[in-house]
Amino acid sequence: MAGWWQPDLGQVSGSQWIIGAAMGVLALASWVWPVVVYRRGESEAFNTDEGIFVILALLVPPLLTLVAVAVATILAQAARRRPVIKSAFNAGQVLVAAGLGLAVSRSIAVPSGTLTAGQLAAMVAGVAIYVVVNTVLIAGIVLSTGTAWNEFRSDLPIQVMLAGVGALAGVILALAIQAHLWALALAIPGLVLERQLISARFAALHDRSRMKGLYEVTLEANRGLREQAVLDTILGAVRRLLRSPGATLTSETPGPGQLAAPMAVADRRQWLVASGRRRDEPFDDADRGLLSALAAVGSGALSNAELYQQVHVEREKLSSITLNIGEGVCAIDADGRLTFVNHAAAGMIELPSLDIAIDDPVGDGAPMAPDFLLVPAREAMRTGRTVRVDDARFRGKQGEAIPVAYTASAVVSDGAPSGAVLTFRDITERKAFEDELHHHACYDSLTGLANRRLLVERLDQALRRSVLDRKTHALIFVDVDRFKSINDSLGHVTGDGFLVAIGARLKAMVRSGDLLARFGGDEFVVLLEDVGGVDVAIAAARRICAAVQQPIVLPDGHELVASVSVGVALTEPGKNADDVLRNADVAMYEAKAKGGGGTYKVFDQASMGTRSSERLTLEADLRKGLERNELEVHYQPFYSLDEQQIVGAEALVRWRHPVNGLISPERFIPIAEETGLILPLGRYVLDKACQQACSIRERLGVDLPISINLSPRQFQEGGLPAYVGAMLEATGLPPELLIFEITESMVMADLSGAREIMKKLNGLGVRLAIDDFGTGHSSLAYLKQFPVHEVKVDRAFVQGVAESPVDSAIVRAVIDLANAMGITTVAEGVETRSQVAGLKMIGCEVAQGFYFSLPLRAEEFDQLLTYHFAPAAAPPVTPAPRLQSLRLSQSL
Repeated sequence: MAGWWQPDLGQVSGSQWIIGAAMGVLALASWVWPVVVYRRGESEAFNTDEGIFVILALLVPPLLTLVAVAVATILAQAARRRPVIKSAFNAGQVLVAAGLGLAVSRSIAVPSGTLTAGQLAAMVAGVAIYVVVNTVLIAGIVLSTGTAWNEFRSDLPIQVMLAGVGALAGVILALAIQAHLWALALAIPGLVLERQLISARFAALHDRSRMKGLYEVTLEANRGLREQAVLDTILGAVRRLLRSPGATLTSETPGPGQLAAPMAVADRRQWLVASGRRRDEPFDDADRGLLSALAAVGSGALSNAELYQQVHVEREKLSSITLNIGEGVCAIDADGRLTFVNHAAAGMIELPSLDIAIDDPVGDGAPMAPDFLLVPAREAMRTGRTVRVDDARFRGKQGEAIPVAYTASAVVSDGAPSGAVLTFRDITERKAFEDELHHHACYDSLTGLANRRLLVERLDQALRRSVLDRKTHALIFVDVDRFKSINDSLGHVTGDGFLVAIGARLKAMVRSGDLLARFGGDEFVVLLEDVGGVDVAIAAARRICAAVQQPIVLPDGHELVASVSVGVALTEPGKNADDVLRNADVAMYEAKAKGGGGTYKVFDQASMGTRSSERLTLEADLRKGLERNELEVHYQPFYSLDEQQIVGAEALVRWRHPVNGLISPERFIPIAEETGLILPLGRYVLDKACQQACSIRERLGVDLPISINLSPRQFQEGGLPAYVGAMLEATGLPPELLIFEITESMVMADLSGAREIMKKLNGLGVRLAIDDFGTGHSSLAYLKQFPVHEVKVDRAFVQGVAESPVDSAIVRAVIDLANAMGITTVAEGVETRSQVAGLKMIGCEVAQGFYFSLPLRAEEFDQLLTYHFAPAAAPPVTPAPRLQSLRLSQSL
């Protein structure tokens, strides 16, 4: 058809060739750089060649138009590296559309020298045919691939708009070029500018669409409360906004051709990767920025989701704890309404009769909290601090008052208290336990009387009250005489029953407002408050002495007559509880020194005050004396009655005071036992005795046994066997040269404990002796249970061995039975020749006493041994005979 209209290209003018070439170049450019429109996550290319077609159709012959279009199309396909088939289709499509458009236009009006309205109208029809044919051909291909018609139809408005704009621009430029050829120079940039404006417009729309999509993704991702939901949102946004079907999240380093941005996932760095986009649409900086923005949104949303999960888990834990703990939990709002109650609270306290959703927040219509909850809640809200009360009263389910400990904490919202939370627990059992503990702490378990602690508390209170009211109080100190003898002879069970009976007697003798306490052991104290004078206290002391002297029948059938020694002291201004107790104690010992037996003494500062201070001074000096090595160990030898030879010695401690000289053990040993100083004192004696025995072996070659007395406190010390073993190892002393003397009362006080300690000592190889045998209630049958090597018969029997047939028979019986058991006897306290003769007659082998020697200082004892065992000329090494001795003990 083009050849029919103008078969000869030679008739084309030069200006037409210029126009055709220029428009061909522009057509080529429009095909190589089309306008890209992004819709529904896909990109579509539109060629703005309608204006070029209009200019060619109006200003150049049809054949030249088709040649320019064909050449531009073929070159564009080659430049874009399209497949041959697709290139052929595209070239054919454009030529057919252009040809049909030209045909329709020429059939309506053939162009002449100047453009007329008819020609312009014909050209509009031709452009319409050109666009329609292009669209129909493309639609056939697109629909054949499965694309929906509605989706294709939505692109038509854009195509019509671009075609209309292009055609209008083409008509205007064609008119300008026809009038002035030089206008061609303006037409080329005009068409380029048109294309750029259209492209910029669609790019702006695309950016706006992306920003909107980013905003929506940000909202959706941050609404996601789980990690997978956030990841799905971000990956879907990458596929949609970046047109990348291969969107992934990976920890591997991205490869070439992939667009990636770092993204934090569960504290791990991973890569958000976009890939799979068409080769003719490479990623640019805008895509990179968008991907980075999506990665940042994802990181933040994942962090929020993780935080939400943590908060959710903690909230579930807290909810579970709150609902299931044994403590009651209630929430109260600022208006005083009860908004939450857990099961424990509902089962513990009285609540309003209105419906309360247990374990679930209550909305409008919540009941008012009861006053016992409201008061602490409002206090917490008022102060803004946590209110803790360990002992309060709430109203229980049955209306009873129950003891509780509660904590009230304010709930703060926007800087102001919006309510309070109370937690509380029933402390009924704790209160009962505390009462029981208080009773145990303040009352004696044996007699049920007040103990020392409660007595001191009441005395302190009375003294503080005296500062204000100037009233006088009296303290009566009661000590049971000879209780140790009763306890040792009849046993601990009877002794305990005896103390209970004494307590009952004393309680009947005091006023109801007075306090009777068991101070310890066999000592009782009565506190008489608000006495008018000493006469009231003396009258009470007399009643006590008289009441105790009445016979006491115990539940086990024993009938006993007791007596007490009583000391009375009055409170004085400036005196504290310790002063009053000490004064009463001193007065009691004064009564005991007078013989006891129902005697009482009132403390007199003039005559007794110095003795009280002397006792304290003596205790302080004894502590210093131990540090200054003022204690000395003296030795009293044991003699073999048959051979007249020294066979051992007893170590006895003495105190050489720097001012008062030699102090008798009777004065400081009781203080040492009472204060605990007996332990370091005993270790000192043991060390010195072991050193002395080793010195005798080295100097004289004699194995001389040394006896050491153990006090009750030393005997009960758990570390005694270990210390003895360490001392034996340190000094190298053979253990059989060390003898420990213990009294039978110490053994009988705790048979099982004594047996255990004696076994441990015997296991070390040391020997054991029973001191003061015959003064208690033990027998040789008991001794069979213990690893005893020696016994010492009490001096009370030894003194009458020569004159008293009874004493002589007792000592003979002890010696005979001891020999039968393989235990040796030692007589102690021998002071006369007749006693020695009497002991020999009944078979006693070893004796000790003033008749043979006084206790000697260490150097004097060394001189005696040297004279005894080492005569001047080459003395032979003569070991002392080893004894399993049963000694009669002398207490010094």
